Amino acid sequence: MSQPSKAQRNQTADRTIQLLLLYDERCTVLSAVEVAGKLGMSRSTTYRYLQSLRDAGLLEEDAAGYRLGPRIFQLARIARSGLGLSKVAAPVMRRMVAEVGETILLTRRSGRHVICLEREESSRNLRLSYERGQILPVHAGASAIVLLAWLDDAELDRTLGSEPLERFTDSTITDPQALRARLGEIRRRGYIVTYGERDPGVVGVAAPIFGRPGQVIAGLTVVMPQHRLDASQLDATVELVRTSAQEIGATLSEIDS
Repeated sequence: MSQPSKAQRNQTADRTIQLLLLYDERCTVLSAVEVAGKLGMSRSTTYRYLQSLRDAGLLEEDAAGYRLGPRIFQLARIARSGLGLSKVAAPVMRRMVAEVGETILLTRRSGRHVICLEREESSRNLRLSYERGQILPVHAGASAIVLLAWLDDAELDRTLGSEPLERFTDSTITDPQALRARLGEIRRRGYIVTYGERDPGVVGVAAPIFGRPGQVIAGLTVVMPQHRLDASQLDATVELVRTSAQEIGATLSEIDS
């Protein structure tokens, strides 16, 4: 059987989007006949689209017709969660910059990668791998590793695997077992400090942002050149990161409750 061409796949995607966008506040239920008429499709083709969307949970069917399904609401919740995180974190991150005069990162894990959701700049330049929207491996640097420490064993195995990990600097941990051993210490302390593991000469101080107890939804990190780190101020920086991460998590919990 021949595979559908790229044009055919695009047409299918376009039709699917058009069908879902038929729904709004004034039109919450549609029959197959109404969908076919609005999109100019045959009834048989329309029925195939509707059944596929129903099977995926994007639509549900009852005697009145088809309405948006539970998967749509799950996706909407996920979208709101992501937007809510950045919105809640932004003023906290700006306050942190004003206090420590260094760059602040907000990161989130996606499989074996970490995504930089937000980067709040200080007035002092700092060259970093992390730019807003940047996707990087999740095993190097405080902003990434803090997202691993509260994973269960099965998820951690899927994320790290058993093969050597990519090296970015001389300080990068490339042995998955050595990295696993380090995560227990991070859980006990509630934070992580790294020295040049992702970017040479850069120190990261990170703490987890919790959604529910034991569930890390993001990481909050202060990053700075190592030559600007005053050892006497490290404890204060750690405390700032931890309390700020707790503040963001508590605000998100209030919003979701």
